[in-house]
Amino acid sequence: MSFSLQSKAEELVIALGNFEPLFSEANKPSLFKDLIDGVYQYIPDKTVSYRYMVPNSRLVVELNKEAVDGSANIFALSEIKGCITEPIFAYSDVAISKKDQQVKVESIEDLAKLKVVSYQRATILLGNKYHKAVENNHYYSEVPHPEDQAKLLATGMVDVSIGDKYIFFNSLQTWSKGNMASDDFVIHPIFPPVSSSMGFTNQNHCDEFNVALSKYKASGDYQLVYDSHLKRLGYSAN
Repeated sequence: MSFSLQSKAEELVIALGNFEPLFSEANKPSLFKDLIDGVYQYIPDKTVSYRYMVPNSRLVVELNKEAVDGSANIFALSEIKGCITEPIFAYSDVAISKKDQQVKVESIEDLAKLKVVSYQRATILLGNKYHKAVENNHYYSEVPHPEDQAKLLATGMVDVSIGDKYIFFNSLQTWSKGNMASDDFVIHPIFPPVSSSMGFTNQNHCDEFNVALSKYKASGDYQLVYDSHLKRLGYSAN
């Protein structure tokens, strides 16, 4: 029976992004890939072959050329010629501070009076409220590499780092070679949630993915993936 099901399975080629740890090389921890794998547990007549570490702009190009069956991390239907699923990939842009500094960050407006580092184009991507909060802040900077953010915050050069919490803690461990404790930092969830979807060339693939995603979320395993990756990065503090 197992052999029979495998022989009838349709193989889908799915392109993945290139920013760790949400996407990673083959055989390395990858949060968003784990979510896709979890969904396809509920679609037994499909097998998935991945294209790893595809630049974000190429994810849309490859899908629109039909060089792949699906691409992860699609934000809008207007980007592609195919279809998009219900949101599956939840981004976790937050403010992060050092616990021993006892920095108070309860709202985006609080950033106006703090030394802040963020990623490039954050003032565009994080919305008008964020832009207004930091536009006259002489101690605000944007850097090209996540490791730079981790270093600046860990060494006390800034009060707050802005970005995805999984990327920050992964960068912290990479930069410090595992010598910095993630639990020495505090997460301040001041930004509204942002999500992206899977994109497919075929509407049937979107439809079956949505049904399976609903089952996956109902099982509780969907949230466990997020929790386990945060724990893997050494963060357990409330």
